Amino acid sequence: MVFSLFGRSLLVLALLFGLLFAVLMGLGAYLGWNIYVILLIAIGIVGLQYFLSPYIIQWIYRINWVGLEGLDPHQVAFIEQTCQERRIPIPRIGMVEDGNPNAFTFGHFPADARLVVTRGLLEKLNPGEINAVIGHELGHIKHWDFVIMTVASLVPIIFYVIFRGMFSSTRGRGSRKNAGGALLVGLVAFLIYIISQYIVLFLSRVREYYADEFSAEVTGDPNQLASGLVKIAYGLSAEAGKSGKENKGFRQLSGAKSLGIFDPTTARHLAVAAAGSGGFTQENMENAMKWDLWNPWAMFYEFSSTHPLPAKRIIRLERSAQKFGQVPAYAFRQVKSESYWDEFAADLFMNSLPLLSFFVILVLIPLLFAVNNLDMSYGIFLGFTLGMTVGGFFSLLKTRFKYRKGGFPKRTVVDLVGEVKVSHIRPVPATLLGRIIGRGIPGLIWSDDLVLQDESGFMVINYRQPLAILEFIFGLLRAKKQVGKEAKVVGWYRRSPMPHFEMYKLITEDKTRKGYVYGTKLVFAWICAGLGVLLTVLLVGSAAGV
Repeated sequence: MVFSLFGRSLLVLALLFGLLFAVLMGLGAYLGWNIYVILLIAIGIVGLQYFLSPYIIQWIYRINWVGLEGLDPHQVAFIEQTCQERRIPIPRIGMVEDGNPNAFTFGHFPADARLVVTRGLLEKLNPGEINAVIGHELGHIKHWDFVIMTVASLVPIIFYVIFRGMFSSTRGRGSRKNAGGALLVGLVAFLIYIISQYIVLFLSRVREYYADEFSAEVTGDPNQLASGLVKIAYGLSAEAGKSGKENKGFRQLSGAKSLGIFDPTTARHLAVAAAGSGGFTQENMENAMKWDLWNPWAMFYEFSSTHPLPAKRIIRLERSAQKFGQVPAYAFRQVKSESYWDEFAADLFMNSLPLLSFFVILVLIPLLFAVNNLDMSYGIFLGFTLGMTVGGFFSLLKTRFKYRKGGFPKRTVVDLVGEVKVSHIRPVPATLLGRIIGRGIPGLIWSDDLVLQDESGFMVINYRQPLAILEFIFGLLRAKKQVGKEAKVVGWYRRSPMPHFEMYKLITEDKTRKGYVYGTKLVFAWICAGLGVLLTVLLVGSAAGV
């Protein structure tokens, strides 16, 4: 159900165990281990990851294990009834104290499952939407998705080990015929390795659809999951307290208040009718869905994603509502008035221009020297220095394109998510005003990103610095202190595919923080171009005998 939290959790775990796998693969190649030994080690690493992952997640996230008593009786009754009817062991319930609405499930198998929700989920969704999100997570438990995805992820690793083993065997003392056969098998294995990775991603997206269907079945109302998904995925939930209507369900949470989970008096019922001006309306939802359905970048990102695009899930839930004999509460009815492939082509060209120009010149100059029977070594050096020069200047152009300036007008969240002509490289310069309600990854002890909420919705603020260690230090030591503060954020709105806002300046009542990525990229590009010019002049001068 949730992209940023669970997806990034998987990324953290993949990096940890990926490093372990890389080290052992390198060690095996150095020591000349048999391919079967390496294969057993790879399977062992996946098994170790499967066994340790739940404990690592519990360690790196601040999860309060509150049990069923930490939830509203409405949710408790739903969980108990669903688990009884579907023969699902009741999961261990955890809470993350963060205003960013999220939920996720992890564990080894259904009897060992943990279901975690954030305070923001309980505050920003109405009781029916909360049940729908919980139903989605229970669907993952019912379908044994922990085990299925672990086994599926093992397949690409096996093909990669075969590829490495066959490639290493070509350097042995065997005959050329055997070496050629091993090389062919290795190349086929590598091709299947690439394909199988995308098959695993496709399987993950299919599992998400199954979990959506499970939620629709157990709640009997697909519209609830659709509206909850809009609020979580697009941030279309108005600021708490604007409607002045208290959520009666949360007033029953006196036990939760005593545990310090959250204060029920601050929770507000944020259903569609109470979203306030500029909040969650049919028009705002359709505007948010345009990017998913119309922008070509959306297809590109979904192909490499573990989750389907939110708009596609909402459309499927619309069909599910019709199957239930219900009128879909939210439907996309807008007709595309223009094509966005020209912007996509321009973005793709601009994004690849520095490296593309470098390699074109690096190949073209030596080729011209070879055709004219000139000194090839000189041609290679000249191609390198000229490529560095041109690549540096084009990198300046790309940076200017990616970090457009010339004014940062005040915008709102609901206004920004309706932009279609936006991507990770084509931004919308803007200024957001609101309150910081949480962190980009709720509960993660080093999460550096923040979540800002204005009168119309909320959005992740991407805190970026030139060095990752600076982001880590901010997340570990300072990010938590920003929660609850009124803030003004100047920067660039991007989409890839989740809406997010890259910080240029973060201004609170006590301090102004600035991101230096833009300036660093400009300096690096100038150094690259200048160094290329200098080396080219020295090379040409030395060849001319100057």
